[in-house]
Amino acid sequence: MLYDLAGFKGTVAAYRSIEVVPEACACPEKKACSLERKEIIASLSETVGTDPLKARLELGELIHKKKAGRVPETTSICLECSECFYSILNEIEEKISCFPEVQVTRKSGKKIETLIKNTPGEITPASLSRNVSLSLSGAGKKQENNRQENERKENQRQENERKENQRQENERKENQRQENEKKENQRQENERKENKKPDDNFFAYESRIKSHVRPPFSSSRIYTEAPENTEFLECYDINGREGRNLEVTIYRYTDRPERLYMIRPPEYNLRQEELRLLEKIRRKMIRHRPKDLAFADPTGAREYFKRLAKDLLGEELLESGKACSPDELESYADLLARYTNGLGIVEDLLSDARITDVYINAPADTNPVHVVMEGEECTSNVFLSQDDLDALVSRFRTISGRPFGEAVPVLELNLEAFGVRVSVIGDPLSANGLAYAFRKHSLTPWTLPKLINTGSISPFAAGFLSFLMDGQASVLVAGEVGAGKTSLMSAMLLEIPQKYRILTIEDTHELPTEQLQELGWKVQGMSSHSSVLKSGAEMSPETALRAALRLGSSSLVLGEVRGPEVKVLYEAMQVGNAGNSVIGTIHGSSVENIYERVVHTLGVPPASFKATDAVIICSGIRPGGSMKKLKRVSRISEVTGKSIEDPEPSELFRDIMYYGAAQDCLFAGEVLEQGQSELIGKIARKWGISIDSALKNIELRTRIKERIAAEGIHRPFLLEAEAVSEANNMFWLLSDSIKAGSGRFETDNEPASRDETEELYRQWETWFENFSRVCTGAEKKGTGKKGTGKQLAKERRTVPEKRPIEEKQTAEIKQLTQEKLLEKEKLLEKEKQLQETK
Repeated sequence: MLYDLAGFKGTVAAYRSIEVVPEACACPEKKACSLERKEIIASLSETVGTDPLKARLELGELIHKKKAGRVPETTSICLECSECFYSILNEIEEKISCFPEVQVTRKSGKKIETLIKNTPGEITPASLSRNVSLSLSGAGKKQENNRQENERKENQRQENERKENQRQENERKENQRQENEKKENQRQENERKENKKPDDNFFAYESRIKSHVRPPFSSSRIYTEAPENTEFLECYDINGREGRNLEVTIYRYTDRPERLYMIRPPEYNLRQEELRLLEKIRRKMIRHRPKDLAFADPTGAREYFKRLAKDLLGEELLESGKACSPDELESYADLLARYTNGLGIVEDLLSDARITDVYINAPADTNPVHVVMEGEECTSNVFLSQDDLDALVSRFRTISGRPFGEAVPVLELNLEAFGVRVSVIGDPLSANGLAYAFRKHSLTPWTLPKLINTGSISPFAAGFLSFLMDGQASVLVAGEVGAGKTSLMSAMLLEIPQKYRILTIEDTHELPTEQLQELGWKVQGMSSHSSVLKSGAEMSPETALRAALRLGSSSLVLGEVRGPEVKVLYEAMQVGNAGNSVIGTIHGSSVENIYERVVHTLGVPPASFKATDAVIICSGIRPGGSMKKLKRVSRISEVTGKSIEDPEPSELFRDIMYYGAAQDCLFAGEVLEQGQSELIGKIARKWGISIDSALKNIELRTRIKERIAAEGIHRPFLLEAEAVSEANNMFWLLSDSIKAGSGRFETDNEPASRDETEELYRQWETWFENFSRVCTGAEKKGTGKKGTGKQLAKERRTVPEKRPIEEKQTAEIKQLTQEKLLEKEKLLEKEKQLQETK
C-alpha cells in the first residue's frame, strides 16, 4: 500500500503535460475547456503531494459525477472530447489498482463533498470502513475483474516459465558437475596407477604429502617439488646470514616463457623432534613479558630475541635432559629470531646475490612470490600468508616511524641491515590486501671497472665519465625504473677527487654515503620526504636543496629530480652556487623525453636547461627480443650552447657516444671522433689545456679503467671501491707530481707531451702491479675474505718482504711528491692571481 501511495504522485505528475483536448477540435470553447481540464489535473497533483487518499477520493468523484463543467452537450464532437478526457482520468485510476473505487453508501447518507471536506490529513482504514463502501459498480467492476484475471494468468505463465528455465539450468549444471567429477576421478586413477609402488598401497607420501608439509612455526607455504611442466636448468647453494646454507634450483616451464625459482630452507629438513622443540620455544617467546625496553629498539630487537631464544632453549634442554652442540644452538636461536622479529623466508630470498628484486602481489596466499634474477623475472615456490604480511608492515612502520593505514596506504623505507629499499601499498590503494616490492642495493659501492665487466659501459665510456666528474660537469643520469641509474651515479661519485665536499639529497637512502665516508670522502647526507607522501617531520626536496646551497661550495648529488626543486637546482647551476659537480637522476627514456619533462612539465626555462652539461641515458636492453633484460648505458649526449630562443631537442643535443645493439657496446659519436665536443672544450679551457691534451687525458683514464677491469676478472677485490679509490688517488698524485716536475702548465699553444702521458701511465701501472700483489698476499695471509680499504692498507704496510725495486719505486714516488708539492702550490697561487687579474 505504501509503495502505491508513493507511486500515485508520480502517476498524476506524468499527466500534467499531456494534451487534454484533441488537436483536431475546432470548437470555440477549446481554449476554455483545455484550461479547466489542466486545472483539474494540477489540483490533483497538488493534493496528492499532501494527502494521497484525499486525492484518490477527488479523482473518484470527478469520474463518478463528471464534474468538469465546460462540456458543451450540443455537438457529438464535444461529447467525444469530453469522453476522451474522462478516459484519461480512468487511465490514471487503473494505474493505481491497489486503491479501491470509492462510493458513498446509501446507508451513510453522506455526500462525497462532505467526506472529502471532513477528512483532514491521513484517512485511516477504519474511517474508510465507516464512510465508504469498497465495491466496484457495473461495467467498471467487470472490466476490472477481467483485467485482474488476465494479469493473474500472465503472472502465472511467467512464473511457470521461470521455474522451467531454472529447472533446466540446474539440470545442466548437475550434468556438467558429474562430467567434471568423472574426468577428475579418471585422472586421479591414472595418476595413481602411474605413481603406484609395490610398497605403497594407500598413498605416495613423498610425492603427494611431503611437498605440502611446512614447519609449524611458519605460516608461509613452500612447495618443495617441481611441477610436471618444468625442466631442470641448474642448482646451487648460497650462504645466507649467520652461516645459513640454502639450496636453490632453477627450472624452466615447458608451456610458457618463464623460469621457476625454487628455494629450500634448512628448516624443511629438520627432524620432527627438532620442529616440536622450536615450536614450543616459539610459544614461550610469544608469552614472554620483557623486563626492559630493549626489544622496542628496531636496531637491537633482533639480537634481543636471539638472546631470549638461546636462554629459553638452554632451559628447555636442561629440563628435558637433552643436549645439542653450540652450532645447533646458534642456528636454532637464529631461526627463531628470523621468524619472530626478522623477515622470515624473505630474508633467504634477499640473501641470494643473483636476485635484485622481490615482488609480493596481493592476495599473497594465492599468488607466488616473484623474484628478478640477473635481469629476468621468475616465479618462485614461496606463498606468503596474510599473517606474514601484517607482521612485516607492522615492523616496517616501527622502523621507519612513518604512518601506514587506510588514510596513508603507502609506506617507503630503507632496511640498512639488508641493503634493501622497501615499498608497501595497502587498502584502499590495493583492494586485495598488502603488496610489497623489495629492491636490493649493492652491499658494496659500484665502480666503473665493475660496470665495465658487467657490460653496462665500455672502457672508453668509463674514462669519459671519470673525466666529466673530475672536470666538475653538471650531469643528469636518466632512465626507466630499474635501468641502473643509481648504480651508475654511485660509481661516478668515486671519480670526484676526495678533496671536494659532497652533499647528497635523497628521500630514500640508496647512495653509499657511509662507505664513502669510510674511504675518506667528505660526504654529508640530507633527507627529504618521500616522493609519494609527506610526513610532518620531513622536509621537502626544495627546502633541502636550498639548505644545501647555503652549506658552501660542494659537489651536489640529488637522488631524484622530479618536482619544484628542479627550478632551484637550475637556478643554482646557472649562477654557480653549486660550486662543483652537480649530478642527479631523473626518470626518462631519451634525451628528448628529458627535455620535454624538465622544460614543459616542470617549468624550467629552455635557457636555464643549458646549464646541464651532459645527459646519460640508462636502458634495459632485451638482446634479440629475449626475456632476459640487460642494464646498459645507451646514450651519452652533451647540451650545446647555441643561442636559440626555443630550440628543438634535436638542435640542443649532440651524441658523444651511442649504443650499438648488434655489438652490445658503446661507440664514439661523430662529435667526439672529430674533436668538436663543446663539453670537452669547456673542461679543457677550465683546466688551461688544449682539446688534444684533454682527449689524451680521457684516453689515459680509459687505459687505467680497462687495466683495473681486466685484473679484476681474476682478482675481484680490485673492482671494489677500496681498491678503485686508491687507484684514483694514486693517479691524481702522480699527475700532480709530473706536472710539478715539468715546472709548467699546458696551454692551447703548448700541447702536452706524449712522453708525459706515457710516463704517467708507466708509473701508475708499476704502482698498481705492486698494489695488487700486496693485496693478494694480504688476502692469502688472512682468512681469504676481502677486507676493507683500511685493512688492506694496514696489511700492505705490515708485509715484511719487499723486492728492492719495489722499495726504490715507492721511495722515489714519495720523495718526488714531497719535493714538488710546495712548488706546485706556489704555481697554483700564481696561476690563480693571473686569472683574477685577467
